[in-house]
Amino acid sequence: MISYQTMNIHLNKIVLPQTVAHILESKFDFTDAELEFINGANQFLKAHAGIENYKVKQVYCIGTCLFNFTRIGLYFLLEDEVLTISTSNLKKINGEEPDWQVRHFPFKTIEALDLEMVENLNDHKYEAGILYVTVINDKGISRTHVLHNINPEHIHCFRDFYTNIMENKRIRGA
Repeated sequence: MISYQTMNIHLNKIVLPQTVAHILESKFDFTDAELEFINGANQFLKAHAGIENYKVKQVYCIGTCLFNFTRIGLYFLLEDEVLTISTSNLKKINGEEPDWQVRHFPFKTIEALDLEMVENLNDHKYEAGILYVTVINDKGISRTHVLHNINPEHIHCFRDFYTNIMENKRIRGA
């Protein structure tokens, strides 16, 4: 299992905003599991069929997260979307059958965002945020996706993102 704190400390050193392509080419000073994880995520994201559209998009926040306690991943906060890449934390990252998944949460499908922060956890500084993303799926039904261990230092990024969503929804609905 990766260390969220170690990964987020290194990811916070990236000067943002930068393009997805530039971030994928970054060299990280990780060791062991963290290096395996970031290399696996980068390789899968580079091979992902839809990534060509994302390579030029600006990333405003990047961090690690836990999905439903069974998947670990990265989130990229873009101007108009939350992009996540995850894998099972029950399987080896460099195993024979990689279990990587990419999820896209464009703001046009997001109904609500809620970020919950756990206070007074200095020892677990980067393991204290929970992001709830409520989206409308292909069938028109609301579904909530939960990203655990969001970096609390990104709360202002998510607030700005949500404000942008609400302003754009009002404009489209006018």
